[in-house]
Order: sequence, then C-alpha cells, then structure tokens
Amino acid sequence: KGKKTDEGMMRFNDVIYALPALPFLIILAVTISNSIFLIVGFLMIFSWVGVAKVSRSMALQIKTRQYVEASKIMGQKDSKIIFKHIIPQLLPYTFASIAISVPAAITTEAGISFLGLGDPTFPTWGQILHDANTFGAAARGLWWWIVPPGLMIAITGLAFVFIGNALDTIINPRLKR
Repeated sequence: KGKKTDEGMMRFNDVIYALPALPFLIILAVTISNSIFLIVGFLMIFSWVGVAKVSRSMALQIKTRQYVEASKIMGQKDSKIIFKHIIPQLLPYTFASIAISVPAAITTEAGISFLGLGDPTFPTWGQILHDANTFGAAARGLWWWIVPPGLMIAITGLAFVFIGNALDTIINPRLKR
C-alpha cells in the first residue's frame, strides 16, 4: 500500500534536498522580496527534507515491529496503527530535530541580513551587524554594536542545541549515561 505515493514523495524530497538553499535565498531576496516572513517561509520549505527522510526511515522500521504486526493481525485499521503506534514514536524525534535545526535557520537569516539582503524594516541581529558594518562600528571602536548581536546569535543557537540534545536523550534512553 502506498508504494507509488511514497516513491513520489521521496523523489520530491530528493529534488528539494539537492537544491542549494542559500543561493536560492539570495536570488529570492534580490529579485522578489526581502521580507523577513518570506525568508523564514523559504527556510521552512528547505528545512523539512532531512527530518522527512529520517522520519520515513524510522516509520518503516517501526512498521516492522512485532506489536505493529500484532495490531495488523488483530484487524486494526491502518490509520489507527499510524496514530497509535507510529506517530507517537516519531514526534519526539521530530521535535528534537526541529530544535537542533533552528540555529541553522537563525544563522542563515543573520547572514542574509548581514549581507544587506534582509528586511531593513525588521530588526534582526543580522540587520544590526549589517548596520554596524555599514557605519564602521568596528573601525570606530563601537564594540557594543557588534559583540551583543554576535553573542546572542551564539547563545540562542547553543540553547537550541542543548534543547535538542536534551530531547534526544529523553527520546533515546540508550544515550543516557
């Protein structure tokens, strides 16, 4: 069941995965719009592919477990098996993956804004760094325009990595020490 749908979705996933996100994001910002919401939406389009690939592989593994096979033999509907046995096992992984991928999105947006391609009307750490660079903050010794945004990008990224690692430890008891 669903082999053609699965195959089609995985080929679509492969196409999105093969596209370089940053050059497309730069082209988007230069040609269409540099709205922060468009940039975030574009990052979301490109960030789901890795999670989808791993989630599919995990779902295929879970599908072969004995309790799932027993549910099939007992006559449970596929939808009930999916919602009762497969999705509860996938959700924690998905949340951990999202938490770990947030720093990449933050640094990508900061990089786009630092290059001057971000939304100038929306204050972001990258926009602050761009303004500091434009007005020569480093040359004039105005470190407070450079250090705090850089630190906040690093601290926020690190916080999300810690959240992702904590979720991963909760999800994977074998990782507990």
